[in-house]
Amino acid sequence: MVGAPDDVPSRSLLGRRTRRVLVFVHVVVSLGWMGAGAANVVLTTTAAAAGDPQVWRVCYLMVQTIDAWLVIPGAFAALVTGVVLAVLTPWGLAQHWWVLVKLVLTVGVIVFSTFFVGVWVEESIAAGLAPSPVARALAIGPLASIGAFLLMTWASVAKPWGRTPWSAARPPARRPAPAVTG
Repeated sequence: MVGAPDDVPSRSLLGRRTRRVLVFVHVVVSLGWMGAGAANVVLTTTAAAAGDPQVWRVCYLMVQTIDAWLVIPGAFAALVTGVVLAVLTPWGLAQHWWVLVKLVLTVGVIVFSTFFVGVWVEESIAAGLAPSPVARALAIGPLASIGAFLLMTWASVAKPWGRTPWSAARPPARRPAPAVTG
């Protein structure tokens, strides 16, 4: 849940190389998750706008496939790598608002996608060649996820809002011990 590799304060439980690799993996899986979400926006919007029952069916089946192969693994990989980065670096899970907001949005998007969008996809597939009873909601739902992805991306770069009330006071800078002469 961090941005550029050199943004992290120096007191990390990870070595520099390990942290950079983990940040790279986090960014890649997060971008993959966002890209798969964008593909779903295109497919659900196409289905909602189309007048052809075959187009509806194919679009919803493709959303189901993208969810199974890209969205679900990407979401959980982004969550796990983000939590690991937060816990093993001084950013912490609840030390800075931008990290906490990203965590809440990530969990929120996963819950929303599972209990709403996923159910709507299943209902739309079950409708067969009839119009989906939830086509409009299914076209709008993934757009909300894209909005959350964009906010999380901005927060990773800008690191806004400062420290949370639950963060420990910033530790004093470490100074080298005075040289002993004698």
